[in-house]
Amino acid sequence: MSLKTKIWGSCIIMVTVPLLLSILSASLIRINYEKDHQIQIIEAAQEETMRETTGFMDELENTLVNKPDYFKDPFYLAQFNEKISSLNMGVMVQCNGDFIYNSVPVNTEKIKPNLSKFIQQDVTGKWVSATTKDYIVRCRAFSFSDGTTGQIYLFMNRIPPWEASPADHIAYVKWVFFIFIICIFLTNSYLTYLLYKSLIEPLNLVKKAAKEIQHGNLDYPISYPVNNEIGELYQDFEEMRLKLKQSQELNTQYEKSRKELISNISHDLKTPITAIKGYAQGIIEGVANNPEKVGKYLRTIIAHAVEMERLANDLALFSKLDIKQLPFSFECIEINRYLEDAREELNFDLSENNIILKFESHYKSNDLIMADRQRLIRVIHNIVENAKKHLNKQEKEIKIILKEEESSALIEIRDNGSGIPADKLPLIFNRFYRVDSSRNRTTGGGGIGLSIAREIIEAHQGRIWAESTEDLGTSIFFTLIKAAYFKNK
Repeated sequence: MSLKTKIWGSCIIMVTVPLLLSILSASLIRINYEKDHQIQIIEAAQEETMRETTGFMDELENTLVNKPDYFKDPFYLAQFNEKISSLNMGVMVQCNGDFIYNSVPVNTEKIKPNLSKFIQQDVTGKWVSATTKDYIVRCRAFSFSDGTTGQIYLFMNRIPPWEASPADHIAYVKWVFFIFIICIFLTNSYLTYLLYKSLIEPLNLVKKAAKEIQHGNLDYPISYPVNNEIGELYQDFEEMRLKLKQSQELNTQYEKSRKELISNISHDLKTPITAIKGYAQGIIEGVANNPEKVGKYLRTIIAHAVEMERLANDLALFSKLDIKQLPFSFECIEINRYLEDAREELNFDLSENNIILKFESHYKSNDLIMADRQRLIRVIHNIVENAKKHLNKQEKEIKIILKEEESSALIEIRDNGSGIPADKLPLIFNRFYRVDSSRNRTTGGGGIGLSIAREIIEAHQGRIWAESTEDLGTSIFFTLIKAAYFKNK
């Protein structure tokens, strides 16, 4: 069932149910009026009748006080009954608990239990009213001349003085019912309008925004001013749109970087391949006509082959890191010894290029570090290779500095190279980013060395960042977590 159908069904129920309830209420009002207020109506009518027959009641009161024995005289009682019958009433007379006269068409023994309520009231010298199933009864106690106690009961039928409800009451009920229906209609119409404005209209806007996104337009913002369920839906939808837009921008940037990477790698591969072909052809054609020259050509071919292998390895490693498919073998290592071994390994190649590599340790405790030996040396190698390309001073120096923090080891690899401009420093760890966009083999490259380093350090639950001053040098910092604080995933 659609939302619109549900809403229309709800509106119909909202109108129908109150309508039925109003009809029932009107009926109950009328019944209640005719039933629960009948006594007041009859008593009012009786009082009116009594006021019209004030002389009769005065005469009756005088007889009860001065000539009470008349109510033992059958002849007087017959005359009294004629008078009271003209007033639509009946009479019963009681002497010492026994009924001596009854003009009411009901057996005295049958009605006697209904008069017991007068026993609980003081009826001496005054009229007291009570009700039975069929009558409204007025009672007064008096004394006969011989001292015996008597009671006189006046009966009036519990029948309204009219056969139907009064016309003004019927008109009142009709008007109440009519106004009630109008209020229900107006209220439900207003509620339906509010429901449409607060539900259907916002959903239509979401639907329109969804179609815009479906057609590729991610620049169609939506907002809702009220903080309710619809507002939460709008907020979630807007967050989704922004994330989709961000994802699209990242994909665009990624695709652009990928194309640039392919171009860069193609160029970087083309250069050593051309050199390898040239030197190999020189050997074949006899250009290298002595063993010394042949050896030089072969060493050059090997150097270019190693460069090609490095590029291929970088691409393979980066692809695995990118899809989180690179396995790590974490183990506890003694960081001082590990970095000293790394310095010795790297120093062999750097010394051939007249680069000084130093190691300085301020790590005093014996706390072990959790790391993957193979991946960590790749980080250090990439950072050192990146530093080597930017060394421009006569005395080239790279220093590895180890410091200790409470839960980690802080490693700084500092060079005295050309430095990195401040506006480019935050970007150096981005994928495929190169500070020098030229294809100079000295400072060029694929732009993924530091990106690989960042991915590996983050997999070690550490952080990596850079600080640099132009013409003074650059420092790359990264942290490695101590074994006691490392969280196994």
